[in-house]
Amino acid sequence: MAQFIKIKKSNVNITDSDSDIVIGGVVSVTQGGLDGVGSADTVAVKTTGGTYLLTVTAAAEDWAKDIQKALTANPGGVLSIVQPSSTVKVTVCAIA
Repeated sequence: MAQFIKIKKSNVNITDSDSDIVIGGVVSVTQGGLDGVGSADTVAVKTTGGTYLLTVTAAAEDWAKDIQKALTANPGGVLSIVQPSSTVKVTVCAIA
């Protein structure tokens, strides 16, 4: 399993941000919040240090699956790049 995942800048549309998103220590990935409530707009990436909430309007299910695929890709490596199946970009990355 990958130790880090990377979402390329080309898949991110956050104002005043010009870099990739790199997340390490992933414990779980869920559509919606960690409370089990699904959302068509949010993906929760729980890590050993906190939770990243990614806003991907109307594409959270696809993004959650794509992040899970990157984490479990075989052969794995230290860093796996998320290849989104959706054209929807990450518009917010909040750390909870």
